[in-house]
Amino acid sequence: MDITLCKIVVVDDEMLVRQGIIHLLDWEGEGFQIVGEASNGREAFELIESQRPHIILTDIVMPVMDGEELIRLVKGMYPEIEVIVLSSFSEFEYVRSTFQSGVADYILKPRLEAASLLAVLKKTAQRIPVLQQVDWRNDKRQSADYILDKLVSGYPVEYEAEALQDIFPFPGYAVIVADIGDEAAAISRKEEWLENSIRSLLQAGGNPQSFRLLSTQDGHVRLLFNLPEDGREALIRMAEQVFTTGIRANMFLSLAVSRTFTELQELHTVYSQELMKLLDHRFFLPERCLLVDHGGEVQPGPVFDQEAFAAELNRQEFDQAFARLSAYVASMSGRRDTGVSEFKSFLCHSIFQIIGMLLQFHYEARALDDSKYEYFRSIHEAPHVAETEARLLQFLQDATECVTKNRGGTPAMQKILLYIDEHYSHQLTLTEVAREFHFNPSYLSNYFTLHNKEGFNEYLNRVRIGKACLLLKENPGLSISEISSLVGYSDHSYFTRVFRKLMNVSPSQYRKG
Repeated sequence: MDITLCKIVVVDDEMLVRQGIIHLLDWEGEGFQIVGEASNGREAFELIESQRPHIILTDIVMPVMDGEELIRLVKGMYPEIEVIVLSSFSEFEYVRSTFQSGVADYILKPRLEAASLLAVLKKTAQRIPVLQQVDWRNDKRQSADYILDKLVSGYPVEYEAEALQDIFPFPGYAVIVADIGDEAAAISRKEEWLENSIRSLLQAGGNPQSFRLLSTQDGHVRLLFNLPEDGREALIRMAEQVFTTGIRANMFLSLAVSRTFTELQELHTVYSQELMKLLDHRFFLPERCLLVDHGGEVQPGPVFDQEAFAAELNRQEFDQAFARLSAYVASMSGRRDTGVSEFKSFLCHSIFQIIGMLLQFHYEARALDDSKYEYFRSIHEAPHVAETEARLLQFLQDATECVTKNRGGTPAMQKILLYIDEHYSHQLTLTEVAREFHFNPSYLSNYFTLHNKEGFNEYLNRVRIGKACLLLKENPGLSISEISSLVGYSDHSYFTRVFRKLMNVSPSQYRKG
């Protein structure tokens, strides 16, 4: 690498600030090179040993390790490295204290723009002995790396096609991404290993492909390949060889190969949408570490029947509902038509739904309800689908034990509660329910009180008000009078009194809140 390039590390806890700086200039065209970025002082310090930058451009107020501590450490161990501080107006006292540690200059974030930042950097670079002979005048062309970095990041860039013709003579392109994890200090070594391995394989096979190492981002080493029309199969064979030796050498966690495309303007879409989604789907393919996008439509898998699941829960057919849910989760291994976040959210919603129905039917499910956030956390943290399935099966086992204990009352009582839940919108009375179940009304009243925490009217009101709450939130077009009628109250004022008693606010206040 050209030793006259001034190497810079950017440190800021705001990703948008870092990305804004990285894409603010044609750095190599100006004589600089961004060799790393970090979100706090500790990450930055780990980068310094491997990258040995000439200049650190750092924020002051950051978590984990702030800018002041980073500057003291850097100046104590690497006094030759210059530091420029990024600050806000309110942080000026912090900035002033950093000058005692040997800071070269500072620049205010609210005034951060290309010309002023470049002027400060060039003035600072001229203080560095190894860079004093560099001509800092801006008479250089846009570099290929600058253009490609803009394209892969999705930033608009104007460039002449001739600038890339020498390095990309073929009509096709493909991207390979190596997921190296979060080992910031090992990035340079792993990039070098990948470059050397690929170059050796291409030369040994007499392959006409050319490639370019793009900037590494979020633990992903990205390589752009330029392919002749018949170069796809050779690329995949080469990727398989690199994958085999790289996994054995612990150089990366997985390797993903994009589809072939013909326009460089597609680079951002291919990387950020297609390849990242492919890598994301390793969650459903935990045993597969080499992923190849062959293009074409992704075939949809089985769809979960949410209506049937809800109906089974409502009929207290828990065995059928639980079996339906676990069978669907078991079918997810190898799927590519569902997003990981979408799938995990679905599971958490299903758990919430099951607990809600158990409580509604008066099963002793408080322990499950108290533990639901632990179930949610374990599902969201699960690294692959098999572990997620294990977490769900544990929950279903706990829920089955809850049902088996049958503390929600006798089977007859459960049928009565289900009947009320299905007919709450009717003008339901104790006498009508007693007739339906061939009970004497007085006996039903005593039976209800004996086997339920609430009396008949209290339970009916709670069910109706619960349904009213849903309608108030989800149907803003319905008037309160219409809602009271829909949930079984013929008297609007009585509905309002009951609602206020149970919810401590009026229906209109509940809707606004």
